[in-house]
Amino acid sequence: MKRMVNVVALGVIITAGLATYAVSGTESGTDWSLQVESNKKVWENRIVRVAKDQPYTQINVTLNGSTSSHKGSYFEQLLDFRTNFGEDSRSFKRALKQLDYAQRIWTTDGEMAIGQKDRDTLVLLKSKDGKEVDVTEFKQAREILESGWKGFYVYDGKVHLLYDQNYETTNHHVATFDESTKTFVTQKVDRSKTLIGGVVGAEWSWYPSAYQGQVATDNRYIPIRATALETLQEDTGEEYTSEMDLPGLFVYDAKENKVVTVNQSEELQGMLFKGQEYRAIRSDRTELIIDLNSLEQTTRQVIQGTVGSITYIDQLIYHVLPTTEGAMLEVYDEEDMVSRASIKAEGVSGQTANQQYYVY
Repeated sequence: MKRMVNVVALGVIITAGLATYAVSGTESGTDWSLQVESNKKVWENRIVRVAKDQPYTQINVTLNGSTSSHKGSYFEQLLDFRTNFGEDSRSFKRALKQLDYAQRIWTTDGEMAIGQKDRDTLVLLKSKDGKEVDVTEFKQAREILESGWKGFYVYDGKVHLLYDQNYETTNHHVATFDESTKTFVTQKVDRSKTLIGGVVGAEWSWYPSAYQGQVATDNRYIPIRATALETLQEDTGEEYTSEMDLPGLFVYDAKENKVVTVNQSEELQGMLFKGQEYRAIRSDRTELIIDLNSLEQTTRQVIQGTVGSITYIDQLIYHVLPTTEGAMLEVYDEEDMVSRASIKAEGVSGQTANQQYYVY
């Protein structure tokens, strides 16, 4: 079976005090300096990553110093990112690696994962602390294993998995698992014209995305990435159909088994689960907060000035706005700015062009 692995974008994290810290970028002929104006605490255990695709360059900055590399690979980045997490969930990670592949979520009840064992067995893993792992096997699950997974969630005390039957993009189904009987039932999803591209928060990875917050296990509305089929035409006149992402916020109603449009045509930045809340930043600099049981919406002003890129870390908002010399960085605790910093390239002119700055 072939599976497409969806990797969480690696971010840049900064840890600095009230002084300026230099980043040695000798291979690229450029030094980087980071200056934090206030609140050292929110930068502790953080890393600032400056990346450039051509040629591939990666510079990490922490309070303990900096490193640079031109030789990064996908797996090296994964391994480097995993070192940010402790050994508390070692048993859970080990159980994940026993499966052919696995998709996981982080909930208020702990970590959960679903994966494949053998050709027709689906395995559910649950762990409250990462040490003790409950394992449940569901036999005769070949139909699900030979389908395209969109993600899973917990609702009404049971785990549910959304999938495209036989990899047919327009044929959404949901499987509901009963752990007590080790059985499952499936039904077709009422999607109208909107396709489910994926469940937000469900990831193909070995490590927990602790930065994104924990989703409650009794939410009725499940945030999804929505897509639609679009017919495109080649220069030769030949037409083909492609699945395109839709802007806005869409959810899957777990109770009514249907896709619901919450906010259409608006680009949202960042994402955070906080129990029964789903949070994101809108283009007007406000934070949108959705109650995942009622779909009630509230907003509050957070970002000051132009909106750049957003990462939620430990429920704080890390905001990065590129400048001609580097980037400005701000940290918000709800609507209050609690720290400001900047990163700047020194040395070779024009080195900031096409640079990417990540915070995670």
